[in-house]
Amino acid sequence: METNPAFVSGAILLALAIAAGVWLKFSAGRGKQVSSSEVIDLAKLKAKKGKGQAKSFGKKATLLQFSTEYCGQCPGVRRQLTELEKQADGLLYLDVDITERLNLAAHFSVTQTPTVFVLNPKGEIKFRVAGTPKPGIIQNELKKLGAM
Repeated sequence: METNPAFVSGAILLALAIAAGVWLKFSAGRGKQVSSSEVIDLAKLKAKKGKGQAKSFGKKATLLQFSTEYCGQCPGVRRQLTELEKQADGLLYLDVDITERLNLAAHFSVTQTPTVFVLNPKGEIKFRVAGTPKPGIIQNELKKLGAM
């Protein structure tokens, strides 16, 4: 019996697509440690705090959210991070809209919004989460920095 090469190629492609989908679903919102010591430049980012521009980092940690105008999950994450900011002394929450700033998305490898960075008091990126953060993941990272 002869196998059809087009059928085999299609089956392999389907299996790869399913595996990629499962991996993306599993990894979204889980986050990862960042070993880079890059310091965020708030002036270049034009990160917003309320209606003004942020001038400094939080005393213990900073949560930096990259959003877009069309992000459906961003408002919910914004509320979650604002609530964390109220609970933790020395924590600052900032938001950066990258809708028209693709250079920032490319520089920080933001491929999905929301993307949240956890920064130490010096402004170094210590942790990042692409997508809606899983429950407790941001709090755990803040505990490591002594912010909760």
